[in-house]
Amino acid sequence: MNQKTYLKFSEVLEITGISERTFRYRIKELKTKYKNNPELLHKKQHSWKIHQSILFEFNPKYNITKTKKN
Repeated sequence: MNQKTYLKFSEVLEITGISERTFRYRIKELKTKYKNNPELLHKKQHSWKIHQSILFEFNPKYNITKTKKN
């Protein structure tokens, strides 16, 4: 079975666990970073197509830990 090469917006949110707002901030940064490499990140009509090789760019930057109350 073939693995998907490009992921959609909803799939990236589901895999990484980031919020919609975080996704928008990351896209804004990554548009300039991958400007010369359109096969990795491009917008088709109103939806983004993200190559699976740059999925790590969408991982959460911070690990939020819950504090223990005594």
